[in-house]
Amino acid sequence: MTLAGRSRDQVEDMLAELEAGYGSFPVSQTTVSVPSGCYEETVREWRRAVARADVHVRNEAGEVLVLADGDEVRPPGSAVSPDQSIEERARRAVSRSVGVECRIDGLQAVTIAGVQNEHDADDDPVYRLVALFAGTHVGGTPAAGCQWHADPPESQLLI
Repeated sequence: MTLAGRSRDQVEDMLAELEAGYGSFPVSQTTVSVPSGCYEETVREWRRAVARADVHVRNEAGEVLVLADGDEVRPPGSAVSPDQSIEERARRAVSRSVGVECRIDGLQAVTIAGVQNEHDADDDPVYRLVALFAGTHVGGTPAAGCQWHADPPESQLLI
């Protein structure tokens, strides 16, 4: 089976897992063309992680926890391998990356991204699933570099 077929099958399996837990939800699809080096890195990462899970963690005031990433801010999250529960991986990523515990309350958005090599059209696309969860802060103090924001950051496709 081709890289495109294998990655598409894994994304479909993760979608089925999410549908079993959350019912139906809208799924966005996009294609991203990246330079050869980034494409090759995406293929290497895909071999161990087929998805990414991010969480909008809210505190009692309704603010969202974000990580500073250079000039940008983003929600905490992590890559997810096909043998992991996407929700469990999201909770662990929040705990490890920002030092707080959260409860997953729902699924906000799902995107399927087809990553293509912009310099070689013969390379198979690699499919990745990106899930954004809603969560509630249940304990812990945010690590340095984290902030509570009144509004969540604009959605960014982190493949």
